[in-house]
Amino acid sequence: MKTRKNTKSNPSFTNVGTDITVVVLSLLVIFASSFLFVKNLNRTFSRNDKTPVATVTFKYKSVQRKFLDRAVWDRPQQNSPVYNGDTIRTSPEAEATLYFVDRNVVELGSSTMIQVFVNNEESRIDLTNGLVSVETSDSSNMLISSENTTAKISKGSSFRADKSGEGNLQLVVERGEAAVTGQDGAEKTELLTQGAVIQTGIQTPLVVVSPGKNVRLLNQSGNGTDVAFQWQSSLPAAEELILETSPLSNFSDEVQKYTLTGLTEYTLAKQNRSFYWRLYSAAAGAESAVNAQSGKVNIIAAPAPVLLEPAVEAQYAYTVAPPAIRFLWEGNSLVASYLLEVADNPELKNPQLSRFVNTQSLTLSDFAEGTWYWRVTPRYLINVENAPESSKTAFFHIEKQSTAAEEAPQVLFPQATAETSSGKGMSFAWKNISETKSYRLKVAKDAEMKTVVVDTIVETNSFKLDDAAAVLPNGDYYWTVSGIDSKGSEMAASTPVKFQTVNTDYALRGIFPPNGYVLADTLCPDTRFTWKTNVETEKHFQVSASKDFSTLAVDVKTSGNGIEGISLPHGQWYWRVIADSEIGLIKTETKHFTIAPPLDKPNLFGIGGTVIVFPSGKTKFAWSPVKGADYYQVRITKIGNEDSPLYENLFITETQVEIALQHVLEGGYRISIQGFASASVTSTRRYGLAVDHNFALKHLKPVELLYPADGIKIGGLEAALDPFTFKWESIVPPASSKLILRKSGTANPVFEVSDPPTAIQAPALESGKYTWEVKATVPEGFDISSRKRFTFTVLPIPPLPQAVFGFPKTDTVLDAAFFKSNRSIDFRWSNVPDATHYWFKLSDSAGRSIFTTDIRADGATEPAVSFKDIARLSPGTFSAEVKAQRRLSNGKVFQDGTVSRVRFKIDIPKGRTVSTDETGVLYGK
Repeated sequence: MKTRKNTKSNPSFTNVGTDITVVVLSLLVIFASSFLFVKNLNRTFSRNDKTPVATVTFKYKSVQRKFLDRAVWDRPQQNSPVYNGDTIRTSPEAEATLYFVDRNVVELGSSTMIQVFVNNEESRIDLTNGLVSVETSDSSNMLISSENTTAKISKGSSFRADKSGEGNLQLVVERGEAAVTGQDGAEKTELLTQGAVIQTGIQTPLVVVSPGKNVRLLNQSGNGTDVAFQWQSSLPAAEELILETSPLSNFSDEVQKYTLTGLTEYTLAKQNRSFYWRLYSAAAGAESAVNAQSGKVNIIAAPAPVLLEPAVEAQYAYTVAPPAIRFLWEGNSLVASYLLEVADNPELKNPQLSRFVNTQSLTLSDFAEGTWYWRVTPRYLINVENAPESSKTAFFHIEKQSTAAEEAPQVLFPQATAETSSGKGMSFAWKNISETKSYRLKVAKDAEMKTVVVDTIVETNSFKLDDAAAVLPNGDYYWTVSGIDSKGSEMAASTPVKFQTVNTDYALRGIFPPNGYVLADTLCPDTRFTWKTNVETEKHFQVSASKDFSTLAVDVKTSGNGIEGISLPHGQWYWRVIADSEIGLIKTETKHFTIAPPLDKPNLFGIGGTVIVFPSGKTKFAWSPVKGADYYQVRITKIGNEDSPLYENLFITETQVEIALQHVLEGGYRISIQGFASASVTSTRRYGLAVDHNFALKHLKPVELLYPADGIKIGGLEAALDPFTFKWESIVPPASSKLILRKSGTANPVFEVSDPPTAIQAPALESGKYTWEVKATVPEGFDISSRKRFTFTVLPIPPLPQAVFGFPKTDTVLDAAFFKSNRSIDFRWSNVPDATHYWFKLSDSAGRSIFTTDIRADGATEPAVSFKDIARLSPGTFSAEVKAQRRLSNGKVFQDGTVSRVRFKIDIPKGRTVSTDETGVLYGK
């Protein structure tokens, strides 16, 4: 077999320059190709053969556009034109907004594609897929079509269309109305009004009508704005819905949860920051794509305009020419323009002036004598849901006078302090006076205006003093201004105003904390006091409890622009920084601040040592508001396991929280509530004292029967003479209750008590089998009746023991000798314990009763019965019976005894028969 020879490469590196040239050329080719690729990828086409019908803006990633007559997609820049027939599509997580020339606005959600047409000045959008929201102007309609469905949106309406797949279309009228054609293949037109929803294909059981997916709301009052939620639901009426809000899109922090049942609308009051929201069925959960709806509400701070000039009830006067009125107001940065309205009536009907202006001031001389009312209404270019809020209405008076009144100008600035520097000017300003042609400005070193430093005449109501640092070196000065009329006569001068010049070439200015700042006591050592200066000399940082710094609590030398590590007790303090400079001692403005103690602890309401959890519903924990607190933190832990809270909410703005505790085991728990104040421009973050409360958590249970226990046997004597006590307990005092005792074989209860105490004595009971129960309900309506009936038995009463005859004994013979000395027979027997009576009976040998009697027992003596009717006795055998009895006070026998019997004999001779002679006939008279 033939094999190949081993070969070795032996490159030559003698021509290094060629290799470097090849590498450089390759890199140039790579860079050039990459540059051309990126440029081609991000290129934006423009054309001159068509008129734009809209402009497009976008955020979050990119938007692509394709012309009608081209197959290439380009990436438009911000505010790029959109032409008739253009197709627009957004990438995932991107958003775009189209502003049409007819003032209609269309917002595109992520992964959305539309095509734009304008025919006969009517705009139309063909929706291929995704989400679009339409806001029509007050003067234009708009069409939206998708597959076979077309919606004509009326003027001044808000409409939303969402297409998630072929045949799956959702149309929602948020405001106004829209006419829909082609729904379900029908040619009939259906007029939809506000709140109407149409769905085709897969039906979403929960549809949110408002707010939209990405709505903007203006916070114009500064106290937040109400956000109204409205939805349609095909879920069961009793199904619980959950509305959650959070500042984060993943709902991982500061989640506010609202439970909604049986509602189709809900309003979140006074919302002052943007938030994400989601609405879903509690049964399906937040992750269910079918039942969950979500979006974002953008709260934009846009305070209503505040009118500044002319002030309310301002007075103007003139003789010939109407005065120049300067209208001045404070707006916000979002306003595109303002509508200024001036009228002679408070309702501003038929205003004399109605003008859009792009500034925040305007000077006019168009108003004659009378009272005039004015207001300003902002106009925003951004698409918002709520209408712009006008300013309050103010008014001013104009009076025409026959002769000009003496009026002194009102000075504006400087007032207290004026900063100067080398080579720079200093401005003076005052309000205009009608009928004035020029003004005279004076600056002096004394209040009497004798040592005049500046004296000049100007044509306007302001003056700039050049090189003020040289003309007015550091010190105190006074200035006045007076008007000069058309005749050259000087009018009344303003009152001298004192001001102090400060050469900023040697500046020392306190920065932080600002005047009136509040520091939490624990944050004081970590707070850095800062100032700004161009003085390089040594400085002293001083803190005092008095404004005049007569006593210093802190006096620290420093060379920097700040200091920290200052600890101070609670109270109000003043701080400043002083330093020596070439122009003498300079110091910052005195600023005061407060060292604040912790916020008070809240007081819990209605929570005792035990918290009862009901089978359904939520347990409410409420507390008193803490002065100064912006939010609260609530934590519930099991005692002994504080590291794993069963509930924790670190941001609650309300003073109560409702928690479902049905899944929590019984035991000892602790709730901790602490108030906090958020940091602001005038205060650090402040904490409060926490309230800790221990409680025993118990679940609502049925009444527990304690005594008599189930199956117990109770002695008959105890049940009759010393009745037992029914005992039961409930962890919640019932609103109504009833104890019922039944005896076997008896239809009706033998004992029944409404609202009994938890310990109640039973009546005297006869022997037998009994059952008892307690029926009860709590104030919340839950039934807490005992789970089962307890059974107990009352045993029969045992008989009393037999009495023992003391006399006669058994077979005793009573003969003539006995009767010779005894004229009666005394029957005696022993005492029987607990006997109250004895029954006695004397019978002959045939069992015939000769004598019976009852006697009351006397424990002190031996019971006895004396039988004296001896004549009824004949020789033979007799029996005596005695039985002990225990009777109640009413005479009823409740414990009978056992009969004791003794037999005895009577042995006496029979009497002879006496015979008499015949008496014959007897006569009597």
